Amino acid sequence: MKRLATKAAMMAMMMAACGGGGGGGPGNGPSGVDRSKQVSAVTDAEKSSLCDWYAPMFGGYGTTPACTNWLISAPPDLATCLSGFPACAVSIGQFEDCVVAIAAAQNVCTPQALDDVLVRPDCQAVGAAHCFD
Repeated sequence: MKRLATKAAMMAMMMAACGGGGGGGPGNGPSGVDRSKQVSAVTDAEKSSLCDWYAPMFGGYGTTPACTNWLISAPPDLATCLSGFPACAVSIGQFEDCVVAIAAAQNVCTPQALDDVLVRPDCQAVGAAHCFD
């Protein structure tokens, strides 16, 4: 299972402990975007927040993942992230949860950890919605 996405704007999506927006209110995820909102419905400002939240989890803009069997990488820069931002039909919550799981699996960087993340319901929903195509 190589690279669910390079585009994955790439996100951002999906992931929390590494900085970014900080979750400003009830229902907001780690990126600060409402978890119930659809990825396809985010504003330009929310896309920027998601990109800036996501990139550091994968080494920062323009970096290559240390894990040789990586699934997701950070985009080269914010502009690329914004222009390639997915318009998929999943919630920000599903997206963020999957991204966080992928980041953790890539930090462990074992075949089992990478395979396990791909069978998670949130990551299966994100994959089925073609968020990383």
